[in-house]
Amino acid sequence: MGAVIAAPSFAYAAEEAAGNSGSLFGTFFFTINFLLFAGIIYYFAGPMASAFFRDRATAIRSQLERLTSALKEAQDLANRAAERMAHLEQDVAQLKSEMENETAFLVNRIREGARTTAERIRHDTELTSAAIVEAAQRRVRERLAANAANIARDLIAASFEPADQARLVDNFMDKIRTEAAQ
Repeated sequence: MGAVIAAPSFAYAAEEAAGNSGSLFGTFFFTINFLLFAGIIYYFAGPMASAFFRDRATAIRSQLERLTSALKEAQDLANRAAERMAHLEQDVAQLKSEMENETAFLVNRIREGARTTAERIRHDTELTSAAIVEAAQRRVRERLAANAANIARDLIAASFEPADQARLVDNFMDKIRTEAAQ
């Protein structure tokens, strides 16, 4: 190690000794000095530097692979999200269309039910009013018949004589005989 530390001083001393004898000789000593220095560094620091760069290259490769994998996952996630968004818009449009169709169907169904109910109510009203009219007419006829019977009874009671009674009985008996003969 001492030789490594002293190597620059030897090169400096060699330069002084040569003086101005020529720059080629000085350059030669500087070159030898540099080669010795580079050789010593290569010998002692080379394995450590090689291991450092190898480890660093491995770390960079693994980090690059991890980042590449993360990038691919992110891109896949973004693609799936974009695909879901596209499908979401289609699904929303489809749901909207289905809801509109279902609403139109229900409105038509309610309208048809209302029309049927109105028709049934109209028919029931006609039947009820006809029944009410018929019942009223029956009551009027019954009342008229009762009044006519009362008036007839009163008239018969007032103007019925024994000859009328004999004539009615005779007519009734004749009618029974003709029906029995047939």
